[in-house]
Amino acid sequence: MTDPSRNADNPYSGDQLPPRPDPHTGQPFPPHGLSYMGGPETDRFDDPRRETRLSRKPEPPPGLGPVLAWYQVSRGGKVMNVLIGFLGMLLMVAVISLTAGAGLSGFTAWPMWILIVVGTVLTTSPFSYFTYSAGADWLLVERVRWGVRKRGWVDLYELKRIDASFGGTTFHLWLFDKDLGFSRSFQELQQDRRIWDLVYNGILHSVAGGAEPSKQAIGILKLNETPALRLRESARSSEE
Repeated sequence: MTDPSRNADNPYSGDQLPPRPDPHTGQPFPPHGLSYMGGPETDRFDDPRRETRLSRKPEPPPGLGPVLAWYQVSRGGKVMNVLIGFLGMLLMVAVISLTAGAGLSGFTAWPMWILIVVGTVLTTSPFSYFTYSAGADWLLVERVRWGVRKRGWVDLYELKRIDASFGGTTFHLWLFDKDLGFSRSFQELQQDRRIWDLVYNGILHSVAGGAEPSKQAIGILKLNETPALRLRESARSSEE
């Protein structure tokens, strides 16, 4: 039954949170999470930079339910990112050279080309591949660098601490469960909206269950526009 107090613009505005999806079937899938910054919703599989080969689909963490959503940049997308980064570094050097009144002579100095190459590598990580995936109750981040694979995941419904802040050009989210914690940018986690929807619903249920969000997280994640904080305080009051 639909909660009559809920509205279409904010599916989390009712008195209760949307249900937790079944860990095996993923149903019911959560509604769109708040604080989504990915622009108009589109079919993310139309993204030409996205990996779509099922052979690249990550495995879920041991003993946990199936992957419901995942994102990885394809080889062509990686090349495109490096090219964009390289052009950005060229533009930066041109601006520095013109500002100094030297025209474009800055490109004749070999240290500038070292800066361009190193800057491109640092900003685009051409030799690293990140994969982001989520199941009904977990979020996994996998990195492959020079053939070395490293994985880390958190239990979305057993989070203990949640923080968020602005850094660089985007917001960053810190998630900590009883065993592990890591930080990823909103840009990374929102490359596939389904990943963000799963993450956001887990955050709200964890907060309602007692997780501690920072003041920054409350504002950035719009937790005050959901019943999560009220449900947590209600549960604490009933325990006293």
